[in-house]
Amino acid sequence: MSEHAASRLLGIVLAGVALIAAAPGLGNGFVFDDLPIIAENPIVHELSAAPKLWTSGYWPAGLLYRPITVQLFALEWAIGGGSPVVFHIVNVVLGLATALLFWRLAGRLLPPWPAWLAALLFAVHPVHVEVIANAVGQSELLASAFALLVVERYLAWRSTGALSPSRRAVLAILTLLAILSKETGYVIPPLLVAVELIIVRQVAGASWRLRSSVPVLALQTAVVVVGVLLRIAVLGPTTAAGPSAVLRDLPPVQRIFGMLAVVPEWARLLVWPAHLQAEYGPPALAVGGSIGAAHLLGAALLIASATLAIAAWRRSPALCLGVVWIGVALLPVSNIFTATGVVLAERTLFLPSSGSMLAAGALLVPALEGAGRLRLRARRAVVAGVAMLALLGMVRSMERQTVWRSPKEFADHLLRDAPTTYRAHLVVSSYFARVGRLAEAEATARRGLALYQGDAQIYEHLGQLLRRDKRCAEALTILTSGVERFPDRTLVRARLIECALAVGDTSRAVAVAADAVRLGHKEFELTLRRLGVAVSAGRGESPR
Repeated sequence: MSEHAASRLLGIVLAGVALIAAAPGLGNGFVFDDLPIIAENPIVHELSAAPKLWTSGYWPAGLLYRPITVQLFALEWAIGGGSPVVFHIVNVVLGLATALLFWRLAGRLLPPWPAWLAALLFAVHPVHVEVIANAVGQSELLASAFALLVVERYLAWRSTGALSPSRRAVLAILTLLAILSKETGYVIPPLLVAVELIIVRQVAGASWRLRSSVPVLALQTAVVVVGVLLRIAVLGPTTAAGPSAVLRDLPPVQRIFGMLAVVPEWARLLVWPAHLQAEYGPPALAVGGSIGAAHLLGAALLIASATLAIAAWRRSPALCLGVVWIGVALLPVSNIFTATGVVLAERTLFLPSSGSMLAAGALLVPALEGAGRLRLRARRAVVAGVAMLALLGMVRSMERQTVWRSPKEFADHLLRDAPTTYRAHLVVSSYFARVGRLAEAEATARRGLALYQGDAQIYEHLGQLLRRDKRCAEALTILTSGVERFPDRTLVRARLIECALAVGDTSRAVAVAADAVRLGHKEFELTLRRLGVAVSAGRGESPR
């Protein structure tokens, strides 16, 4: 068999395995974030709204800017008449494309067999399931596909010398497309810097590399600036979708130290993702607490990773790049520079997993590239071991795909998967409330509140459940605790005022509103006026 035919056969096998791992997701419906972003978002339901798509936020509330993803959603909605199957077909196709792109990239850094085996593991990696099974995962799939393509093309073109203006422009356009698909795209320029310092340095002198890479990286930087300016022009000077409640009030140093507790979970999910869950956070993940074993283990893993990258810099550049790739790809969700809306989510590990699988491929090279009878046996053992891992990954991925079959199945699995994560209980309680299972909604919300009291949203949610059930007398205790813990959260305060009025406690309603005005929440001045209270010098004063 010719080399070309063998390569084609390996590509077909890789695509087939990836398809088998993802195929169960074709029967999924709209679940979780799919509902507000796609199923209930009118801007996605009319192709004639295309101009508005490009001047609106990703979420209906106007948060984040991903116009290419939203435009693709609108096309898919029009093609399928709102059927989720079209969205899931596109997700599976994008999943196959990223696996093949990763193989091409790995093939430029590793010998053929280690590259293909690494791509095989990438194609069935269970941590990818959330991105492929959930329709809104298209944003991550698109951004990661563009990122892999940019890095692969950069390596291919840099191997022939300096990049021509047309090639620099192509890379810049692809980077902009990634950024407009999801914020993950912002890591492409740092990835190119890593490639230049770790890989290209092997074949060229420093002065030539500097002269030939500066125009590329300057244009990439310009693209990042354009992406940021477009975002600001549309959404204003907002930096993210709002910080996670766990991170919102932590000082920067404490936030960074807190994220050390997440590092072991990142490592586990990238290396051995046997257990998966759609929500991560406290108390199971103790980010905001005192320094404990998880934080120390996280610090040790970071030190070990840095040591490995330094040791591999000369001996195994692909291994070094793989380790560095993980760190760079995690930067947007590391909460180092600013608090984001995510402490940990499996969807954010799609692109970092490229680095982990590249590192895995590099570790396979010594066993697969040697000669002699012992080496032959070692190669067979290694290939058999990787094949077994791939089979386990494929089976786990197939099983996990069906978690997103329907909102009910998602809720059932979430409570089983993450029983000690308060956010899981909050999400499931919201589902129960939406479908009218109010007793279960209340019980689940109370369990979530018992697990963690550091999020105003759970006070708001539980208080509203009780209020809807005409039990404002009970809700007052919950909402009062919420206001005491989170005096700046206006929604929980508004709920408290509503319940106080519902039970006839006007004086409490006035006191709560007046306190809000004193704290600078001027929107409560109207509430005081409606209650017949004069507002003067930032204080509510009862008329005499």
